[in-house]
Amino acid sequence: MQYNYFPGRLRFRDPVLRDGDIRAAALEAVRMICPQAELSYKESTASILAVYPAESVNVEELKKLVPYLLKIEPKIRFYTPKKKDEVLAGIAEIKDAIKRIIPQE
Repeated sequence: MQYNYFPGRLRFRDPVLRDGDIRAAALEAVRMICPQAELSYKESTASILAVYPAESVNVEELKKLVPYLLKIEPKIRFYTPKKKDEVLAGIAEIKDAIKRIIPQE
């Protein structure tokens, strides 16, 4: 998965996002991090763009999610439909971590 970050803007892209269930779970995780983010999905590049007020997200808190992203990354990199449940379980684990790390409104 490719991530591009600039304060106030995060784009991630990967063909796995073409799967509607995986994309919905990923979008939900991003909404948990920043509910006021404007989210868009572009099918042609299989990418999600989140535009948000930069001051609303604490980057130091987000860094705590890196181990969870690294854990799911091999499942995404070598994705086949047989791994869909594993990917969704990994995203669920990330969402649980978000609940612990980032205060929910």
